[in-house]
Amino acid sequence: MAHPDLPVEQAYLDHAYECLEEMRRALQRTVDAAAIGADGASVSLDQAYAWVNRRLAAYEAAEQILCFGRIDVDSVEDSLYVGRRWVHDDDGVLVVNWQAPAARPFYTATPAEPHGVTLRRRFRLRGRTLTGISDEALDGSLEDAAASVDDFLLEELERARDSRMRDIVATIQADQYGLIARSPEPPLVIQGGPGTGKTAVGLHRASYLLFSHREELRRVLVVGPSPVFMDYVSHVLPALGEDAVDQRAVAELVEGAEVKLSDPPQVERLKADPRLAEVVRRAVELRSRGEPRELVVRMEGHFVGVREREVAELLERVRVELGLSAAARERFRMDVLRRFYADYGATLGGLAVRAFDEVERSLRKDNVLSGFLDAVWPAPKPERLVRSLLSSRERLAEAADGLLDDDEQRLLRRARSGWSAADLPLLDEARELLLGPPDRYGHVIVDEAQDLTPMELRMIARRALGGFTILGDVAQATGPVPYVRWGEVLSQLPGGEHAEVEELRHAYRVPREIMALALPLLEHIAPDVEPPVAYRSGAEPPRIVAADAPLDAAFAEAAELAGEEGLLAVIAPPSLRGDAEAALFDDTRISVLTPREAKGMEFDHVLVVEPAAIVEESVGGTGLRELYVALTRPTTTLVIVHARPLPPELGLA
Repeated sequence: MAHPDLPVEQAYLDHAYECLEEMRRALQRTVDAAAIGADGASVSLDQAYAWVNRRLAAYEAAEQILCFGRIDVDSVEDSLYVGRRWVHDDDGVLVVNWQAPAARPFYTATPAEPHGVTLRRRFRLRGRTLTGISDEALDGSLEDAAASVDDFLLEELERARDSRMRDIVATIQADQYGLIARSPEPPLVIQGGPGTGKTAVGLHRASYLLFSHREELRRVLVVGPSPVFMDYVSHVLPALGEDAVDQRAVAELVEGAEVKLSDPPQVERLKADPRLAEVVRRAVELRSRGEPRELVVRMEGHFVGVREREVAELLERVRVELGLSAAARERFRMDVLRRFYADYGATLGGLAVRAFDEVERSLRKDNVLSGFLDAVWPAPKPERLVRSLLSSRERLAEAADGLLDDDEQRLLRRARSGWSAADLPLLDEARELLLGPPDRYGHVIVDEAQDLTPMELRMIARRALGGFTILGDVAQATGPVPYVRWGEVLSQLPGGEHAEVEELRHAYRVPREIMALALPLLEHIAPDVEPPVAYRSGAEPPRIVAADAPLDAAFAEAAELAGEEGLLAVIAPPSLRGDAEAALFDDTRISVLTPREAKGMEFDHVLVVEPAAIVEESVGGTGLRELYVALTRPTTTLVIVHARPLPPELGLA
């Protein structure tokens, strides 16, 4: 039976869309008028176009679902409509942005703490058409209100997945909103089991922080575990109208360094060790070490210059103050030139007719100045330095003396050129020391942080101008350094000792029937972690298929599930992944992944192939964690196909 207020609310939404369109037209007119920037200051026409285009994109994103609900507050006469962006007409505000303080009660009001809200109304929409209304009366006048709201959230959770992650702005829950709306400081850790919405919370937190603290933060960096993962989540922030965010996989933080090599596990673990930062620092210092010498040139018949003792003093002072970076070397160059010019004036007196820049140009002739600098302060290239460190026995021994033993140095040495993922933090260290710090951000949000090594965490730290938000689940830690508790991660980050650790307990993605199969693993992999509580039930119990040829059986199951709505993934151990992908490559609807590749992703239907092999082939004893990851990816269907006995930790025997 249709809600009696449906026509009235549809008319209100129609008017809001008309006003949004007028706001769009007004914005477009500004391009044809004077080039005026967002802050009202005159700027170039190109900048005006860029700003207007970004705003137009935000309008377009808002049109998907402009307004998704309203609240009635006992102290306010008019209802407050909440949506993706602010919309107004001549009489006032029609829709308030979801990040605005006024919208907070829409997410946080409960019957126990209504915050003055008497009614919370949620809209079901298909495009611009209102198809349903769910009311929750927080004054207790609707007995079935809670059930209707639960149904609204369940409908959203049970929708088939797309190839891109969707935003959750219309269904943010109170526990999630409390973390999204935290202030930028102190640092925040969000611990949450599979399906608790950590990633969605992190992305919406980026949008919220920029809305509330844009002048302070300027830009936000979001870091994820892999390019595939970042592509999956990349559309959420643009859909929220946010463009002041850079989204990067960990391996994409070091620009221009393409990962083409893979390291054995023991080498990965060694390169993850913070001692390697000191090895790189020593290598930079050794390769930047020159010999102070005088800079003396005959000018106008007189010898003018800076003596060796003076050069040594300038060199020492600059390096103590600024280190070995390109900026420090430039300061040294200018200090030498100023000292040289002072001696030029003192030596020639009234005959010193050349300006400073003329003297500098004279010293550049025949590479006199550059030759002097190369001798006194060599400037090695970061890429070349790290390559030589990993390939030269002598250079590695020199830099690692007293830090790494002979066996560790032998592990690091290699003859092949190219970069591995574990090399990138070493290169990043060298670039900071030699070129200066990378671009820095007002806030950094890191997803799947439990898999970052100490050296990768140093990469994150040097990009964080302000605070950071860490997202993850220590029970799913499968990186080269598997952490047991968050304190081990936070100790690698500046200000980590002040971080607040909060937990998301409700698993919205994984149905209770599927979660029940995976949870017995938790006591083996993370006994200190509270198990997530599945929010919904009613899914089919996981099916376990025993087969002599598990891949063939998996293909048959995949063919059957491929006809179902939604995304399908086959998660297999590394030894079987290639064969599975080759057999299914023609079907672009099916993703074939290892458990590590599937981390952070979600699918409607999941086939897990040969759990015993997943456990056996894992690196660093993280097999049960990888199996836990694999089993908790589905939202609807889980099928386990196996020939070997299932791991006893599942408790299925």
